[in-house]
Amino acid sequence: MKPSLAVLVAALAATTLLAQTPAPGASPKPRPASEKPEARGEKEPPPRPNPAQLANVRVDVKIIDERAGRPAITKTVSLTIADRNNGSIRASSEEPPKGENSALPAAFRSVPLNVDAGPIIEGSRIRLQLGLEYNAVDPKLELKQRLGLVLEDGKPLRVAQSADPLSDRHVGLEVTATILR
Repeated sequence: MKPSLAVLVAALAATTLLAQTPAPGASPKPRPASEKPEARGEKEPPPRPNPAQLANVRVDVKIIDERAGRPAITKTVSLTIADRNNGSIRASSEEPPKGENSALPAAFRSVPLNVDAGPIIEGSRIRLQLGLEYNAVDPKLELKQRLGLVLEDGKPLRVAQSADPLSDRHVGLEVTATILR
């Protein structure tokens, strides 16, 4: 009888030990809802972007071409764009060649004025992505700019000032963004 008692004790001990070992593939314990992802070493999902407001933004771009001894030449381009959308204006003129023989066919030169804008309303401010391509004539000047701006509603801001490398000419850029509700 003693050998069967020993087998019974050994079987009971083995069953107790196996009961304490977790089964393979068992699911982990649920975590409390109050525990934050950072505390668990996990990344928090990115925040959702704010939805666009049902409002438009009027963007006025004023180009100021200044030369010594001459009055400033200003050109204004305006466009109205919905919040969190993009808008663009493409304008172009053809300039005839100067000093060319009039008997030959003239190769006209394109003179573009292009503006791209994308506003985002944030409270009383406007975050604006702005692109500008401006080619002036007499003398020829090319200006290309890409700017990321934060503007106060309705307040003009001089955002760029470029110098002509060959003369005392300066081209300034003034931008006003106004929320239209």
